[in-house]
Amino acid sequence: MSVLEKTKAAKAKVVTKKAQEAASVTRKLPATTMFISKNEEIQDISITVMGEEVRSRWCKDMEYLTWNVPSHLVERFEMHEFIVQGRIIRAEGD
Repeated sequence: MSVLEKTKAAKAKVVTKKAQEAASVTRKLPATTMFISKNEEIQDISITVMGEEVRSRWCKDMEYLTWNVPSHLVERFEMHEFIVQGRIIRAEGD
């Protein structure tokens, strides 16, 4: 693994860890799975899954977005382009 690859991997790990820390203080609702934006966001994003809108909420520091996805929509939510690309990640512990 080259130095550049190691640097990129380390940076991605730090970004993901910071997002996970922001999610840890946000309340997860019962019967849902929490997802969080991997990077800081400037605008909220609502995602429609199977005709149902899943609205985002800001973390307490207003940096990251979180989504409490109902259990019956999780599988389809994970097929969304933002999850596949890594812009949105599943919160640790889910």
